[in-house]
Amino acid sequence: MQNENLKMFMVLFSIGLLSVFMLSCGGSSGGDDDDDQSLTITGESGNDVNLNGRWSEGCIADDGESEREVLSISGSSFTVTVDAWEPSEDCSGTAEFTQTMCGTLTKGEETTASMDGAPVMATEFDVEFIKVQIKINTPNLVTDANTEGACGYNDWMLGIAKDILDTDCWDDPESFKDIILIDDTVDPDLLYTGDLEGPVDANDYPTVINFESPEERL
Repeated sequence: MQNENLKMFMVLFSIGLLSVFMLSCGGSSGGDDDDDQSLTITGESGNDVNLNGRWSEGCIADDGESEREVLSISGSSFTVTVDAWEPSEDCSGTAEFTQTMCGTLTKGEETTASMDGAPVMATEFDVEFIKVQIKINTPNLVTDANTEGACGYNDWMLGIAKDILDTDCWDDPESFKDIILIDDTVDPDLLYTGDLEGPVDANDYPTVINFESPEERL
């Protein structure tokens, strides 16, 4: 990997809820799984849909690189695990690095959103990251990371995760607002989230569903 590309490669995660599962960043969020919120949202049919489980958009390839993101939800806790490869366009072989993000979900109110021009009922969520870690899985990338002092560290070790939440490798916010929709009239195993770059309401929740990139229940 080119040294100048290292930082970009190590922060390729783009927020969206949730491209989120059981807290597994080597620690706990400090809270109970589900003491004060339901694990369900109202599907488009009006029935309850449980969010617990693993969700993924599958392998995503772009310009010789590929990544697979798995969102895991367990009560009010979540983990997002992103494995990334270069060069590879099919997520095969040993991932160059693994990024793991853990945090909490706080369920809010139901709200009206737009999905491909049609009104739908979504559910508001506040998302907070508590721990963000990177684990480097290939020796060459470990050498590059230590040479560059990636994320402020020069003691990277193969297969050992480091926390990057408060480093220059993490440019994304530590909390954000999102919405979730499950249209169980069509497919209860597809989870849609808000367009975080689109319009927002008076409380900063997205008002448009990102209908092109759903997460599928694994």
